[in-house]
Amino acid sequence: MRMSKHPTHDQIDATIHQRTRLAIMVSLAAVESMGFDEVKSQLQLTDGNLSTHVASLEKAGYVKVTKSFKGKKTHTAFAVTAKGRKALTSYLDLLERMIDQARGDAGG
Repeated sequence: MRMSKHPTHDQIDATIHQRTRLAIMVSLAAVESMGFDEVKSQLQLTDGNLSTHVASLEKAGYVKVTKSFKGKKTHTAFAVTAKGRKALTSYLDLLERMIDQARGDAGG
């Protein structure tokens, strides 16, 4: 017997769904922007792990990376783009519908 796909399986945004990227998106959604070290510390990530996940989010157009100088030191900051905010909202809405369905509340 062949198992059917969950009705929302194809709607899940795989870029955001990965837990580290979801944590980054949620952290950034609450602020205008956040520095590399702050995100790294808040989420307890390594430099390489954070860089890899942010690169995926940037490639999708969900996060903007800004590099500047503070004195002689490079400062990297991240911000959610409008596209990223829309994608996160859609993802969270989908999760809410899935939770409602699982609880049997989908019909009201």
